[in-house]
Amino acid sequence: MSYECKYADLLDDDVFKLVFGRESTKDVMIEFLNQVIPDRKIIDLEFIDKEMHPVERDAKGVVYDMFCKTDSGARIIVEVQRRKQPFYPERALYYSTFQIQRQVEAGADSYGFLPVYVINILNFKMDTHDDCTEVKTVYRLYEEGSHRLLTDRVTFIFIELPRFQKTIDELDGNILEGMYFCFKNMTVLDERPKILTHQIFNKIFEVSELYNMDQETRDKIINKMTTERDLRNQMAYARQEAIEEGLAEGRAEGLAKGRAEGLAEGRAEGRAEGLMEGLTEVAKQMLADGMPADKIATYTKLSIEEIKSLQV
Repeated sequence: MSYECKYADLLDDDVFKLVFGRESTKDVMIEFLNQVIPDRKIIDLEFIDKEMHPVERDAKGVVYDMFCKTDSGARIIVEVQRRKQPFYPERALYYSTFQIQRQVEAGADSYGFLPVYVINILNFKMDTHDDCTEVKTVYRLYEEGSHRLLTDRVTFIFIELPRFQKTIDELDGNILEGMYFCFKNMTVLDERPKILTHQIFNKIFEVSELYNMDQETRDKIINKMTTERDLRNQMAYARQEAIEEGLAEGRAEGLAKGRAEGLAEGRAEGRAEGLMEGLTEVAKQMLADGMPADKIATYTKLSIEEIKSLQV
């Protein structure tokens, strides 16, 4: 099996774990965390089970992309997300509660717990950040008027990769910006940029090189990358068709209703109808490729019931 790129996509969850989430690459994760959380010097990490069960039987559990504990006891959750999701800040908040609850023993007199960090690496811009230009934003609990810190025990960090626009020629050796660049551009690189001189980039490029992986791992990742690329193309095509159809319907209906009103309504209806048709075709193709319904629902935002109805 072949693929046209040399390096695997760091935003793929399996690749991310290969590069950042193993004992043999722990130094890469430690450096990344020290760059992202500069006020906390991390010497060592322990990787911990990522599946979290709720306290109440019918409540929703979670599976972290990565979960680790520092040498000082701080809990760090790392999530990598390709596609936009509704209520994402609320999701990050919910994820943090598991680590808060597990540190406070039932019947304990004190509610003291060690710091919890939720780091979110996003391949999209959050709706709440429309006026933001920063790649990395940090949220804690502050008093509204004085901005006095209430507690430093819970921190949310969002890294919105689309806001990072630097090219290779604009990099200056900054380690964190070099990592941003790799997250965004790994699959289009033929070699490591010379400006990325820090030793951790040796390991990042070595581990993510497809032909340094064993055959089974490489085939699995190439299949996922191919599916991801095809999905992006199909979604882009569906969106374009919806826009074109919406414009055509809007023009036709606008002749009867009046250009301004008709064009607006026609565009909206056309986009909705065309996008749904496009998403349905994408879902059918993903089912044919053997992708599970819950994964298809994540990508297309169709319901499980809608997806199951497409099965032959």
